Amino acid sequence: MKNYLIPSSILGLLLSVGAVGPMHAQNSTPQTGSPQTNQPMQQPESSKHQDMKAFTGMIVKDGSKLVLKDMSSNTAYKVDDEKKVKDYVGKMVKITGTLDQSRNVIQVESIEAVS
Repeated sequence: MKNYLIPSSILGLLLSVGAVGPMHAQNSTPQTGSPQTNQPMQQPESSKHQDMKAFTGMIVKDGSKLVLKDMSSNTAYKVDDEKKVKDYVGKMVKITGTLDQSRNVIQVESIEAVS
């Protein structure tokens, strides 16, 4: 009986030590030089350009504001910077930009007259 006690004890010890290593590795987290924050990652530039669309319509005055009036859908879009569109009042234009749907505002990237 004594002959089996020592080898089985050594085997048990080896298995215990072997199991602790992977358990420790699962619970450890890599350390970085700076604390982690829960801030959202910024979108890469290429992703921002994917959201850009072309909007076609006429620049018209709506009260005291200038808007892009899409004649086909009878929708008026506000623009983020009226200075960019003021020279196109009464003209058909194509605006390239991104639409903030919550405010119905186009963030104008570029504008050009269309015929």
